[in-house]
Amino acid sequence: MDVDEDSASDSDDDESKGVAEKKPSTSRSKTPAIQPLVFNSEQASPISPANIRALIFPLLENWALAEGDQLNHDLSNEAIQTIGALSAVLPWSQYNAMLRKYLGMAKKTPSLEKRLMRLIMSLLDNFHFDLRHVKVDKLGRLLSDESASSDKEQEVPVVVVAETEVAEVVENELADEDTGLTEADDESNMVTDSVPQKDLPEERIHKVVVSFLLPELKKMITETNEEKLMLRAPVAMAIVRILTALPENTMTAQLPGVLTTISNMLRAKAQSARNATRETLVRIVKFLGPSYFGFIVKELKASLSRGVHKHILSYTIYALLKEILGMIKVGDLDYTLEPLIEILVQDVFGQVGEDKDSEDWTSKMREAKVHHGPDCFEMLASVTQFDNIRMMLAPLRDILRETDTPKRTRVVDNVLRRISIGVNHNKSYDTKSILIFCHSIINQYLAMSTKDAKDTKKVKEDAEQLKRLRFASNEENAKVYIRRKDMAPKRDYLQANAHRFVQFGLEIVYFGLRRERFSSKDAEVLGMLDPFVDLAGNGLFSRYNSIISLCCKIWAIMVRLPLPSVSAGIPVVIKRLFAIFRQTSSTNSDMIQNCFKLLASLLRSKHAESLMAGYEPEELETPEKDEVGKTASDKKAKKGKKPAVRISADCMKDSLISEQQLRDLIDFIRPDIEETERQATAFSLIRAILTRRMIVDSLYKLLDNIRELMITAQDANVREVCRLTWFQFLMDYPLGERRLTNAMSFIVQNATGYVYESGRVSALEIMGVIINRFADEILLPNAAEPFFLGLVLIIAKDESSQCREMATHLLPIMIARFDQPRLNRAWTLLDQWSAGIANSCEPVVETDAKKAANAEIQQAKMRELGRAALQCYGIIIEPLGDKFGKRIPAFLSIVDTALTVSLKTWKQAELQLNHRPGVDGVGDLETIAANLHSGGDPHNAALTYWETAYLALNAYERFARVMPQKAVGDNGQSRIWQLAVRHLTHPHAWVRLSAARLIGAYVAMGDPSWMLEAESESPVEETAEWEVPVYTGRPKYVLFSASALKQIAHGLIVQLSSRFVSPELGTQIVKNLYFIARCFLTAVPQNALEGTGIEPVADASDDDSDSDEEAEQSSVWTKERSLSWLINRIGSLARTEIIRGRGLTEKRTYSFRWFAAVISLVPPTLLKQSAYIMPIVSPLYRTTQDTQLPSQPITLSGTTKSPTEQIDELKALANDVIKLLQTRIGVTEFSAILVKVQSHVSQVQSQRRERRKQLAVIDPELHAKKKIRKHESSRRRRQEQMSEHARRRTRIVVRRAYGDKSSEK
Repeated sequence: MDVDEDSASDSDDDESKGVAEKKPSTSRSKTPAIQPLVFNSEQASPISPANIRALIFPLLENWALAEGDQLNHDLSNEAIQTIGALSAVLPWSQYNAMLRKYLGMAKKTPSLEKRLMRLIMSLLDNFHFDLRHVKVDKLGRLLSDESASSDKEQEVPVVVVAETEVAEVVENELADEDTGLTEADDESNMVTDSVPQKDLPEERIHKVVVSFLLPELKKMITETNEEKLMLRAPVAMAIVRILTALPENTMTAQLPGVLTTISNMLRAKAQSARNATRETLVRIVKFLGPSYFGFIVKELKASLSRGVHKHILSYTIYALLKEILGMIKVGDLDYTLEPLIEILVQDVFGQVGEDKDSEDWTSKMREAKVHHGPDCFEMLASVTQFDNIRMMLAPLRDILRETDTPKRTRVVDNVLRRISIGVNHNKSYDTKSILIFCHSIINQYLAMSTKDAKDTKKVKEDAEQLKRLRFASNEENAKVYIRRKDMAPKRDYLQANAHRFVQFGLEIVYFGLRRERFSSKDAEVLGMLDPFVDLAGNGLFSRYNSIISLCCKIWAIMVRLPLPSVSAGIPVVIKRLFAIFRQTSSTNSDMIQNCFKLLASLLRSKHAESLMAGYEPEELETPEKDEVGKTASDKKAKKGKKPAVRISADCMKDSLISEQQLRDLIDFIRPDIEETERQATAFSLIRAILTRRMIVDSLYKLLDNIRELMITAQDANVREVCRLTWFQFLMDYPLGERRLTNAMSFIVQNATGYVYESGRVSALEIMGVIINRFADEILLPNAAEPFFLGLVLIIAKDESSQCREMATHLLPIMIARFDQPRLNRAWTLLDQWSAGIANSCEPVVETDAKKAANAEIQQAKMRELGRAALQCYGIIIEPLGDKFGKRIPAFLSIVDTALTVSLKTWKQAELQLNHRPGVDGVGDLETIAANLHSGGDPHNAALTYWETAYLALNAYERFARVMPQKAVGDNGQSRIWQLAVRHLTHPHAWVRLSAARLIGAYVAMGDPSWMLEAESESPVEETAEWEVPVYTGRPKYVLFSASALKQIAHGLIVQLSSRFVSPELGTQIVKNLYFIARCFLTAVPQNALEGTGIEPVADASDDDSDSDEEAEQSSVWTKERSLSWLINRIGSLARTEIIRGRGLTEKRTYSFRWFAAVISLVPPTLLKQSAYIMPIVSPLYRTTQDTQLPSQPITLSGTTKSPTEQIDELKALANDVIKLLQTRIGVTEFSAILVKVQSHVSQVQSQRRERRKQLAVIDPELHAKKKIRKHESSRRRRQEQMSEHARRRTRIVVRRAYGDKSSEK
């Protein structure tokens, strides 16, 4: 209906049509409206052909052939495609009339020629008349009979009318379309009258197509104007498509002329014309199939036979082969193989190839600048029956017979290689035929190539005759020589080039073996492969390196197959390989590398294993001495030096390689282990030698070099290969005690003292392999103590975190394999090291400055040893398990001493420096501690033992986790828990985190109800801050008394108040405080839980107290009110950050998380009381109203958050907590409390405004500073908002850009 309306509007109102076409949206809306027409035409059309011709075609034609401002290319393309699709449902009369019309217009309207040609092509592509059953003679002419003659008489007026219509349309192309429509209807009526109820007979259509349509189309492709040729070349494809709808005889008669024409079109000088013609020809070949390929090649060869046309010919052949390669079967092109090879040989070896290779060749034709001849040979070989491959080799044989110039032979080698590749890609790969052919060609030419052509008798005679003719003094002889050049013998170079065919056959066999084309389970195939063992072995005696390399590759694969001839040939091949080694002085060549690979494959093969079945390696023996009664070990012990070694005479008698050969081979490959390009092959050969356990003294020296390379190599892969090789040597070869001990010492020395991290990591890698793979009887006597000491040293002092982690992983594995004597020695070392903790804290009393400095250095070393002992204890507790039970008292004593020394040193230093909790000095200590690293000198007495305390807490935490029942057992352990509580406020963040984790492990073993069961013993009064009172109650309640829990809570709150709170520490603080809240909840009286019996205390939110001291004074602590005290302290901390934090969010983040946990824990009746809810609601409400931004971004877990993101996340968390609180106590109660908080905040704000006004008068300078700080904060907030807006705007623009692109696609 839309189409009808549009057409009606176009015919009724020209002005409205012009206005509508000028609107951009109109053309876009028309395009989707056209597409359903194409869909309907592909199915049964609901629109009659008359309506299509009368209504739809004029409208589509108007869009397709529009000009000027009315032209819309997208709409024009859609209209052209739609016209072609709709023409598929038209009867012949209307189809013919439209085609004639557009053909006539194309001749007379050059401005529309491009679109008219596309329109004609669209009509021709939809030629839907099947005329293949029309009866014609051999020349494609209709058979004469009465019916045919009557039809001929009736055909004349139809043609005349159509021609008249075409002429009229051409002359009046700008006239209204109604005239054409009427004439078309008249013609349709005429046809209908003459042939009722059906279209024209097929014979008449055939006659019109042959006599009018095809000649008109052929005229178009014979255009001499090359500019139009590019446009009209695709018409040839339409002609071929029409010919396929005609009878076979007609097609046979008409097609050669079309193909000849299209072939002649390739002579065009314009590159674009040739490209268009070539593309059309490719489409024709793909459409017709391989049966017409031979004829096309024949026509191309005839048309393009001179000069530069030969370049076009070869390039066109390449383009055709490339396109049809995937659609043809093997053998489809065999019938035209001879002319194809002739063309390709001329392109590669003839004048065409010489022109391309010539430096003087200046042609600008693209076809003359590329070499595609070898590619064509490969493609032909992949689709040619194997019996016809010899046709490709025949011209190459003739060329090699004529010349041996390097330039020409290199091209032949390339062609032969490409043919071999094509053969191996051939889908009809016949194993038997391939093997028979390769065997014959290798066997035929191998013997010829091993002989020197200059040594033959005939060549010598020819050379002598030529010499006599050249230097004859007789004038008559000279004249005869000049006149009769044929007397000069023509040399045959085939024998000199025979090895190239050998290489060709070997390549086919090698590619087949590598691609597993030959089944190793087929006995017949194996029987046919077995003769190649001798052939490849004979090839090793060739004078050409390429033949030797290929034979090595083939032998390396065949040695893995169960071939009977391999075992007998291995000794001969090895002998030949060593002869080749002796003839060369360098290992750089590919031939030598392939020989190495072959030798490695031979030694690893099962055939070599069977040949060396009687070989047993013997240990290296020390030379005999004259002393009687002393063994070799006694002599070594006496001398104290490494004795000389020798090999027994029968050691290598059953080996495939003799002793001297092995020495020569090792000396030959020794330089390769340090060359990057040749390392892989060298190590493969060395590992093959180690697999057969061949022994020679130079092999031990080579392995020493590999051991050093294992540490010093810069490439990680090389270090890994060296480790594997050297470990294989350790496992398979007999090693004396001294050699093994030296090897273990080498590993430890490099693991602890090598300069670069990569070398130390490599040493630790091999150490781990040795620890896991060596048996106890070998590992413990030779490596136990060195490995233990080395690992401890790495853990204590190595700067690399990767090395420390690896050592931490290896030490428990090593200590778990210790027997009891070695464990006792390890305990002795740990006791000696840990004793330095107490000794290192004694004051230095030396008056001499030098001695005092030495004493301080000695104390620093003792501290390092003490830390090493604590680290070892922390690592080995878990793997030892029950074995550690006897060491528990000593371990607890060490931990107690370490924590006591740390506490005493820290507190005494604070007293001396006046650094007390709550004073700014503590913040200075925290800053100093934050800049320290592991093992660094703190330059402050308060932080001297921070690392000792940290390691002690970590070790005890692991002990508590592994042995929870023994972690609380006596007064000494109770003291450790008390010391851990004291270390909650240590200046260093690591110590605080470790103490918090240890407290978390302790409370995880307890229950909140223990607080009511805890004994209230009166502790001994402390005489100093670093002393811990003696606990006399039950050990498990040491930290569960109310006062102890309050002390823990105070320490955790101090941690939360710090500027250096890591995410891990903050999470641990929240967990610990939540458990303490659970304990405090058990002490709340029952009547308070019911909401009747407790008087609300004055909370910190009812005044303007910002400090912790004021908050603590405003809430009196008792056991029953401990929970409200804790909530007030946390709320005060959150409010303090709002007032003094200058936009910081960390403290409030963790406080709000704890609030959420407590809200879920406390009963609603208790939560509604003012003492509990006011400290929670006040900071939450103030945070939701806060507009102050943090001063700078923060980075957490690798993610950087801007100030705006920080405050937004905090407000979202506050809102979540508020929603949870509303759910717990109800909306009504929460609203009343919120009103109270708002009133209080308003009152405080008014009071602050009054104080600011008074401050402006009392202290103008301070007032100005505060004002400046406020304006800076406002400016920073505005800048952050502008930056965030710009980032969002950029993201929107980018998203829209990508969205537009995707929509266009």
